[in-house]
Amino acid sequence: MAEHNEYQIDKELRKLRRLENLTLWGVTGVAFLSPLLIQQHVFALWAILSPFFIGLLLHHYIYVPLFLFKSNYFTYFFLLFTLLLGIVFGCEAIIDIMDVKYGARWSNYIPYESTLLSNFVIAMLLMGMNVAVRLVFHSIKEKMLAHEADTKLMRYKMEFLQFQISPHFLMNTLNNIHVLVDTDDQKAKEAIVSLSRLLRHMLYESTPDATIPFERQMEVFRAYCNLNLLRYGENVKLDITVPRDMPNVPLPPLIMIVFIENAFKHGIVYGEDTYINMNFWVEPGWFYFTITNTIFPDKPKSVKEGGLGIKNVKERLNLLYGNNYKLTMKATGSEYIVNLQLPIK
Repeated sequence: MAEHNEYQIDKELRKLRRLENLTLWGVTGVAFLSPLLIQQHVFALWAILSPFFIGLLLHHYIYVPLFLFKSNYFTYFFLLFTLLLGIVFGCEAIIDIMDVKYGARWSNYIPYESTLLSNFVIAMLLMGMNVAVRLVFHSIKEKMLAHEADTKLMRYKMEFLQFQISPHFLMNTLNNIHVLVDTDDQKAKEAIVSLSRLLRHMLYESTPDATIPFERQMEVFRAYCNLNLLRYGENVKLDITVPRDMPNVPLPPLIMIVFIENAFKHGIVYGEDTYINMNFWVEPGWFYFTITNTIFPDKPKSVKEGGLGIKNVKERLNLLYGNNYKLTMKATGSEYIVNLQLPIK
């Protein structure tokens, strides 16, 4: 996906360069091809205009990119002034040669009085037009590159956040399996198989710019819940509610599973009956997810709440949706409730 994006920006920049050249030489071509409409003294006119053409080439491809765009203003204006003088005296020299060799005055070739001042003004206007064209397209190019840089920064930040979530998730799951190894090796084997499926999902499906169909995410949620139920046994009552007509909407990976993980981690105390209720549903334009778990305010907690997983989920949601989502988390006397509302594209 990243390579595809880089190819697209390179393609757009090439199009922009072609459009810039087309604009510049389209305008310039009108001036240099207009002698063909007169059909008299065509080659003499081209000879007189050649200093302007050569000067434009030097200005467009050397002076502007190497000095003006690099903020080397003193060198740029010095060389520009020198170039303008070269154009003016070059034009006058060609007109004098035409006069001496063919006995024809400048008025036979060009429709204005050829003086040093008039040629200087025309050359300056030509270079000014060139600067205007280049600045417009340079500004467009800079905006495109800035947008691409912002996009890359967001993608890299998403990758970093997602990389943080995966070890966090893996660490807690391995702790679960560690407990099972000492108590029930068969369940430990089943847990390892479930874990391998979850890791496959995180490694090959959960890329930062991917979306995963809801049905596939439900398979992952159920696998993770079964993995935890192997450890906690019958003390946990799990209830998952999904409407029969639930659409298979695409959703970002590794968002809701963090809240499910926290429900097991913070909502279960050994020897106490607990419950975890999950609800999924869709309304026009929105996907809804709620999860409620038992809490025991009087029981000591071995792990602090609000850890790395929740923090990263919030940052990912901000990167993905900006302000166009809603996440609330609140604790009552005996329950912890999470409500998540995501827009459906």
